Amino acid sequence: DKLLGPVMVARICGALSVPLLQSYPFIALLSGLSLSVVINCASIMKNVLSVSILTSTFVLQNRAVAQEQRGAANGISMTTMSLFKAIGPAVGGALLSWSEKRQDA
Repeated sequence: DKLLGPVMVARICGALSVPLLQSYPFIALLSGLSLSVVINCASIMKNVLSVSILTSTFVLQNRAVAQEQRGAANGISMTTMSLFKAIGPAVGGALLSWSEKRQDA
């Protein structure tokens, strides 16, 4: 973060996350020990990239808000994040159900 800054770290990690997540269907073609090793390495990389993005976002948010308003900003941020984590699976499930019904359309 000190070398690149929070914005560049988030951009780089976001850009690296896309090909990593796109490689998961190809990883499923492996079997045996190679599958275990590759899936564990990919999972570790995904978690490291995710934590780096979140940390960079929090650092950027704390730098953008005045010291006396950081508590309120972090509270709003956490509330919004929790709200979307609660709504996300329901909306995703509804979209999946809708797409399954319209499979022959």
